[in-house]
Amino acid sequence: MKSPNETFAILAPNLVVSGNLVSEGNIHIDGTVEGDVQTVELTIGGTGIVKGRVFGKEVKVSGRVVGSVTACELILEESAVIEGDIHYQALSVSRGARLNGNCSFSETELDITALSNKKTRSKAGALAFGDAAMKAVGEQSEASEAKSVAASEKSKTA
Repeated sequence: MKSPNETFAILAPNLVVSGNLVSEGNIHIDGTVEGDVQTVELTIGGTGIVKGRVFGKEVKVSGRVVGSVTACELILEESAVIEGDIHYQALSVSRGARLNGNCSFSETELDITALSNKKTRSKAGALAFGDAAMKAVGEQSEASEAKSVAASEKSKTA
């Protein structure tokens, strides 16, 4: 079995995802994501668009991000367009890349687990892969059961 960092997901150019993506592996986006993305290694290809926040250890952008980017290592290729703030430990910018936002350098390790620590536990709309998916499914089932019990209790008292 492959370790989480060896897994790889590709979102094709004609694919539009509405919701958050959380992965312990690598993601390559050539399509559109309307939501936040958290992963170890993220590549946003030339046709890729993310409309939301991006969190990753290693993030390479050739496409467009409309939202903030938090990355330990951020690489902006010549076709990259970022419309939002960036937070980084290491930054590489190719000639032609465009950034409309503030840049913040950090010497200390950045929190790239914002989604898995907060949103996937409280927001059932997130898409998760691997162990995170199994955990989210279990939490959703528990929440559904709790709602059912509450509804049946309410109907008994009515």
